[in-house]
Amino acid sequence: MVVERIGKALGAEIGGVDLARPLDEATFAQLAAAFFEHQVVVFRDQQLTPAQQVAFTRRFGELEHHVRRESCLAGFPEILVVSNLLDDAGRPIGVQDAGRFWHSDLSYKRQPSLLSALYALEVPVDAGRVLGDTDFASAVAAYDALSGDMQRKLGGMKNVHSYRYYRTKNAQAQKDEAAASGHAVQEHTPTEEQYRSVPDVEMPVVRTHPVTGRKALFVNEAHSSHLVAAGREENARLLAELCRHIVQPQFGYRHRWRRGDLLMWDNCAVQHRATFDYRLPQRRLMHRTTVRGAEPF
Repeated sequence: MVVERIGKALGAEIGGVDLARPLDEATFAQLAAAFFEHQVVVFRDQQLTPAQQVAFTRRFGELEHHVRRESCLAGFPEILVVSNLLDDAGRPIGVQDAGRFWHSDLSYKRQPSLLSALYALEVPVDAGRVLGDTDFASAVAAYDALSGDMQRKLGGMKNVHSYRYYRTKNAQAQKDEAAASGHAVQEHTPTEEQYRSVPDVEMPVVRTHPVTGRKALFVNEAHSSHLVAAGREENARLLAELCRHIVQPQFGYRHRWRRGDLLMWDNCAVQHRATFDYRLPQRRLMHRTTVRGAEPF
């Protein structure tokens, strides 16, 4: 196994590993240590069946079933389909609008995801150039860069993570983009049952990583609706300031996809955002598994 750093604050490529084959305990332990150290890792040129992807990511813990059950792969409720493709009736086969804003996966759940693994079956290409990059930012590096005074100020503060807030924000962004470009994405409207399954939760503004023990900022523009116990103006100003701080270039890494990539990221340590610079007939098809984490502290 070879680990090569590909970003400044985060990111590594792990070579010499075939994830379609079972890994012995020593190799898996080495792989897991590299993952938590680098926060985002990519395994190139993988050939995985859905069952193999599930088996590999399950080594890290219990797998999530996403709230959008209609977008999960048939027979594999652990796999969320991320795609712009349509079925024969013209309906989306998966989630088209995932990752429009900076976020960490399922941060609106009482036990947010520990990690996510996204496997690229098809990537959009235009004139030989791959589209649909994914940007990452290290919330650990962002916390470390804060002044001591700011770190102390944020200690003990909480913010509300809300799936309903995210869906409302996302729907408005889709309408604005459709009005500007004339290209509309079919909007998903959650049911009230789906909303009730993920009620708003209060989370610490600063969380401690359950594996590495490092501290990270745990606010994001997609899911953090407001800070708790702060005045309205201070609330909006400080939350916006923190969200901008996390995604500065010095804390970031941009992943340029290749077919066969299995990309994993640590949701306790990083945020990510998708790039929507493609549309049909440019095809994107990916399978995502997520591992359930612990309640942040």
